[in-house]
Amino acid sequence: MLERGKVRTSLEVGFSGGEEPAKFAGYRGREWRAIPLAREFPYEDSQFEVVMMDGAAVSRASVKEAHRVLRPEGLLLFSVPAKTKKQEGYTLPDIYAIVREGFNIVGLERPAWWKFWSSRGASLTIHALKKNWKSGGGTFRPYV
Repeated sequence: MLERGKVRTSLEVGFSGGEEPAKFAGYRGREWRAIPLAREFPYEDSQFEVVMMDGAAVSRASVKEAHRVLRPEGLLLFSVPAKTKKQEGYTLPDIYAIVREGFNIVGLERPAWWKFWSSRGASLTIHALKKNWKSGGGTFRPYV
């Protein structure tokens, strides 16, 4: 997995003014780009080592685009509220299912005071590594 501070290229999606959360700062590459929420990313395939997304940007289309623009073994980072409700878009299980179609979830960060029954207002930061054809065991079908 990529180490903080050793990233060369990164893309930030959906953050206002290109300001990513402090917890993502170490993953900003020496060469970085920022775009607003978009259905399609205006970049060629395999351009970035890291894609950081605002939780509001997470959808099937944006995760698929992140998969496309990430290099092999690229890292996707995003934060979502722990109590995501269906009427606000996707539930947390929906988000996990979408991400697992093309990524392996390798990390989950939550506040130190986290308790499952009192997670109101907390957010989860998800770290996911891009799957590729060779590591998929022949059964990987990305975003069909």
